[in-house]
Amino acid sequence: MKKENPFVTGAYNGHLVGHIDVDSRIHTVREFNLDQCKRALNVPGLQRTVERAIKSRIRKLEKESNE
Repeated sequence: MKKENPFVTGAYNGHLVGHIDVDSRIHTVREFNLDQCKRALNVPGLQRTVERAIKSRIRKLEKESNE
């Protein structure tokens, strides 16, 4: 089963945990695949800087797949 939020890394005492700040999200986006990027764009409250990083990553991945 795929996680809807690719920034979630797990659970602790029944609470989801993961990357919530801009720096850690941008760092994580660098390793996302195309599917993770598309799901990340739908995360509620996504920071604009992170959104730009995701879109940049999508462009890079699409360019690489066309080469």
